[in-house]
Amino acid sequence: MPSLPERERLAATAARPAVEIRRSARRRKTVSARREGEGILLMVPASVSRAEALEHLDRLLPRLRRSGPDGGAPDDAALAARARAVAQAHLGPQVRPRSIRWVTNQNTRWGSTTPARGSIRISHRLRGVPEYVLDYVIHHELCHLLEASHNARFRRLEARYPQMERARAFLEGMLHQSGLGPGAEPDQEALGPSGSCGPSSSPSS
Repeated sequence: MPSLPERERLAATAARPAVEIRRSARRRKTVSARREGEGILLMVPASVSRAEALEHLDRLLPRLRRSGPDGGAPDDAALAARARAVAQAHLGPQVRPRSIRWVTNQNTRWGSTTPARGSIRISHRLRGVPEYVLDYVIHHELCHLLEASHNARFRRLEARYPQMERARAFLEGMLHQSGLGPGAEPDQEALGPSGSCGPSSSPSS
């Protein structure tokens, strides 16, 4: 039986980031994974096949998505820093929410915004997604600080994010994998209409 490669790289799919499988003869039974940049490093014993490695990854992904890049929980201060960077790049530094925070009570939408209060809430389900996906949801919600509805002006603002379609495809993959079905906007309910601003497969509606 031919030996398996020590390193194997798998391209990103709609449901997960890019993966590097790293095999080691020193590992006997344990499997571990961590985020590296926008991808995932999966460390397995030398005898583990690609299919077996991906089965392990499916079990580890939920934990990775709940954690930050260093394995700890991403805090609201880091989220605010990302929002400033996204606004600076695509909308202008004057676009700043009064508050942006992670929440655990948004299971059917990716984010939501209350324009009158300048507050943005991001679903905990996005912890661990690639940076371009989180940035898209943040960008979508920042656009609602300038335009509350999803009208033509909003769409022009939203289209300033260069990886919008790629991020939407990733979010659709997450919804499909979770069994929630197709979404629409990052702040729209994935399972039905919503009256407030925020994403489902696109950040908000």
